[in-house]
Amino acid sequence: MKITFLGTAAIGYPLSFCNCDNCKNARLHKGKSIRKRASLLINDEMIIDLGPDVQTAMTMYDKDMGNVKYLLQTHPHLDHYNEEMLIARIPYMSMKNQYRLNIIAHPLCIDNMSSRISRFENADLITEEGKEKLLVNTISLNYGEKIDIDNYQVKCIHTLHDEKHGSALFVVTYDNKNIFYATDTRSLTEEAIKELSEYKLDVIILDHTFGKTDYSFSHLNEDLFMKEINNLKELNIIDNNTKIYGTHISHDGMGCHDEIEEIAVNSGYNIAYDGLEINI
Repeated sequence: MKITFLGTAAIGYPLSFCNCDNCKNARLHKGKSIRKRASLLINDEMIIDLGPDVQTAMTMYDKDMGNVKYLLQTHPHLDHYNEEMLIARIPYMSMKNQYRLNIIAHPLCIDNMSSRISRFENADLITEEGKEKLLVNTISLNYGEKIDIDNYQVKCIHTLHDEKHGSALFVVTYDNKNIFYATDTRSLTEEAIKELSEYKLDVIILDHTFGKTDYSFSHLNEDLFMKEINNLKELNIIDNNTKIYGTHISHDGMGCHDEIEEIAVNSGYNIAYDGLEINI
C-alpha cells in the first residue's frame, strides 16, 4: 500500500493574513513548513477528503486525478470538501474517459455534500439522475459499518467532531494492511475504540492540530495525541511496529517542521509533511 500526504494543515499553514511568529517563520523557511489543507492519497487511486488544495497537490506530486476511483469524505467542512471539484465532472466540462467515482461517507455527510452541489448545478449525489450526471456512485456508511469495494475494505469510525454533518474517521484495509485516518477528531470515543478493536493497525494518522498548546476543542493537542497513542498501545490495537504520524497541523502551538519533527521523534512518532510518501 502506498500512501501520499497531499496536505497536512488545518485550514492552511501559514494561515492567511496571520503574522504570528510561526506563520512568519514558515514563510521564511518554506519547504516542509508550508502546508496545504489536509488530504491523503492511497495507491494513487483513493483520496481521503476532496479539499480545496487537492488539485494543486496532485499536480505538484505528479499524480493524475484521472486515475482516482474512490473518494472517502470524512466531513464536509470547507477545508476538507470542495464541491467545485465534483461539479467539474459534469459532461459539458469534464475530461474524457473518466472513471466512475465511488464516494464513501456517512449519510449525513453525503446529504450536505449533495446540497452544496445542487446550489450551483442541476446535479446531486442522491438521485440516480444526479449521480449519473456526475458519473458517481455514493455509498453511505454509518458508524461501525464497513464495506468491501474492489480490493479495499473501508470501515466508518465514530467521532464527535461534527456529528450533525456526519463527520467520520476511516480504517482502510488493502493487501492485509490497515491504516487509520483520524484527522479532525477529539479524543476517541468508547464507540470508536470498540470499532477499532478488531484491528492491528499498521499505520495511524492522527489529528495533531494544537501541538504544544494547553487547550483543545474539537481537535487534539500534543498531550491528548500521546494519550490516545498510549491507550491504543495498551489495547494492542497498535504496537511498536505501527507507523504513527501527526497531521492537520495548525500554527497554534506548532512551529516549523524540523522543530516539531524533532520533538515528535523523541516521543516515538513523526509529523507528516506535504508530499511525504510511505509504503507499507
